[in-house]
Amino acid sequence: MICKNENLENILETKGHKLSKCLSCNIIFSHKDKQEFKNSTEIYSKYYQEEKANRFGFAVEFVVKIFRFIRACKVSLLNPKAKSVLDIGSGRGWMLYFLKKYFKYDVSIGTQISENAFKFSKEKLKLEIYNKDLLELSLNPRFDVITIWHVLEHVETVELYIEKIHELLEEEGTLIVEVPNFNSWTSILTKEYWLALDLKHHLVFFTPSSLTSLLLKYNFEIKKIRTFSLEYSTFTSTQSLVNWITGTDSYFFEWLQNKNFDPKIIWHTFLFAILFLPCFLINLCLYFSKYGEVIHIIAKKRKYDK
Repeated sequence: MICKNENLENILETKGHKLSKCLSCNIIFSHKDKQEFKNSTEIYSKYYQEEKANRFGFAVEFVVKIFRFIRACKVSLLNPKAKSVLDIGSGRGWMLYFLKKYFKYDVSIGTQISENAFKFSKEKLKLEIYNKDLLELSLNPRFDVITIWHVLEHVETVELYIEKIHELLEEEGTLIVEVPNFNSWTSILTKEYWLALDLKHHLVFFTPSSLTSLLLKYNFEIKKIRTFSLEYSTFTSTQSLVNWITGTDSYFFEWLQNKNFDPKIIWHTFLFAILFLPCFLINLCLYFSKYGEVIHIIAKKRKYDK
């Protein structure tokens, strides 16, 4: 359970999972079939390939690296005086690497439970990375900035995470959190075909109002909120619509990762090419609405707890 409230509403059953919404906090969570349950270490052990800890081919990986540099720029601009950052679920560590190298952060710490990505971050990029869950760590410093990009939907103990983040953040420090938006236009339209449903990895789902309420509960002040991501929105919308039209489960996205050729990839690629620009324009129009593909929140820890 994400919260202790037992007043629940079942909203979707698919792929051996049941999604329930808490009628008190409005957070949505997945009940996983016990026969399919695996612990986090097992689930993410092969999330990144061994060579360079990558997930995609060279071209896509290059684009991903550009997006991580853009993230580093945004973090630096949001809090120009910041010198310490904690990135929870830090991927391969590229954002931390850029913050340390180009923006002169004194402390750049990450957490990463995927073994291949952890080794790459620590051995290749020479970063301070911990191969443990956030709740298992004892970190002495308080941080000027804490970021958690597309991680909160993977953890079952959401409130404990937010509480721990609050403890680790300096007063008036900056929190950046981004998660998929269960209230997005393609989630509503395509339902079980929504790319970001990803029930193999995602345990919890948020709407703008439920995530905002959770942060307010732990004494964060919401500074900005939007539902558009240049990196995720258009791809998520397009793949979700292709899933819906073809009745398949993210075939194009899977192909980008494993490159196993099948003739039907030609049809999927054609649909992807046709739908990509309309999806980009729709998401751009929904930038500040409640219906974009992500929830991106910038918050501040209040100076004095009330």
